[in-house]
Amino acid sequence: MAPSHLQAQLQLPDLAGQLAFSSERFQSKILSDQGFQKVILFAFSEGQELKTHTTPINALLLVLEGECSFTFPEEGMEKTLKPGQIIQIPAKVPHSLKALSNFKMVLIK
Repeated sequence: MAPSHLQAQLQLPDLAGQLAFSSERFQSKILSDQGFQKVILFAFSEGQELKTHTTPINALLLVLEGECSFTFPEEGMEKTLKPGQIIQIPAKVPHSLKALSNFKMVLIK
């Protein structure tokens, strides 16, 4: 019996398994873009980073695997994020991150 349309929509994929690490540069994949909300999967190899930048809207970062150092430089705040942890990133606040190990995350904004 073929799965119904609803069953197909409700399938829960292995998020982390959808993107491989690359030693060349971090990888990203848009999982959903509803216009009002975007969900992006990222994979960083150890040592790769996102330089200090801002986002125009609030965002949530969810760690899937590995660890990263997450910094709000203007606040002098640095946190080590681990699997299962979530951090809220306020709009227009400078922030950066560096992978302390192979690291995957989901960004919702």
